[in-house]
Amino acid sequence: MEVKDFSGIKNGGPLPSPQEIQPPKDIDDLLGDFIDSTNSQLEELEQAALEYESGTNREENAAVIRRVLHKIKGEAGMVGIDDIALLSHSAEDAFEQLPDDYRCDMVLRFGDWVSAAIDKLASHV
Repeated sequence: MEVKDFSGIKNGGPLPSPQEIQPPKDIDDLLGDFIDSTNSQLEELEQAALEYESGTNREENAAVIRRVLHKIKGEAGMVGIDDIALLSHSAEDAFEQLPDDYRCDMVLRFGDWVSAAIDKLASHV
């Protein structure tokens, strides 16, 4: 399996195409639940990111962002969707390293990538 480079999430650089994502074999019974859970998490992530950017409850929204990134990483890892797990890990690191002014853009870019990947995975359900 090719290990993809997701370091571009930290600096706005290129990311692998989400259209290249493939579900692992033999997870058909888990894939639907993973997709539903991830879509729900992405909605929560977007709301927290936008509120964070607006300055509303920054500490609380930062905690929500950290929790959602971690949960997506863990669930993706458990079902073997390594691309999402690796990107989530990179996004967790980037969130801690980036200045406040760049965090929201990174989180929204993460959400867009994962959403596109989820749409691709949904075609396998």
